[in-house]
Amino acid sequence: MGRNLWYKLAGALIVVIAVVFWILSETIPESFGKFSLAWAGVMICGGIGLVFILQGCLQEDVTMAKKLKIWLGVVLIACAILCLISAITIPNSLILPIISLVIALGLVITILATHGAKWDEGDNHKKGYKNYFERKEEEDKEKEIEKKDIEKRDENNLEKTREDN
Repeated sequence: MGRNLWYKLAGALIVVIAVVFWILSETIPESFGKFSLAWAGVMICGGIGLVFILQGCLQEDVTMAKKLKIWLGVVLIACAILCLISAITIPNSLILPIISLVIALGLVITILATHGAKWDEGDNHKKGYKNYFERKEEEDKEKEIEKKDIEKRDENNLEKTREDN
């Protein structure tokens, strides 16, 4: 089983657990009465956000997809914080600093996960890279050499047939 399957499975299980707790809070309010839709949002957004951050950090190559996964995780965690604010009473003066802290941590995680690289450096940054025109020129030279070899072989065959006759 691939790694992506595990991430998807973890995300699905987080949603299932949150929904089960929500259903239990509706059916057995004396035991699970404090669990509300806001807490389900905290579990879902926070859990899936952590899965996305983990997936982005463990992805091997540095691509926009890696950064996108990390930032999507950060956005989901910010949404989880907003759900948490509605679930418990947090003073309004702390809301923006907490979200700013999450965004700043997302930036730090992105830099650490990508080792500061901007994007996946393609072939053009590798030693010995040849652009399209250089490759095309080499192909033409190879075709010319191949064509000359075929002509020489044909001439040799023609001479052999003349000698045989």
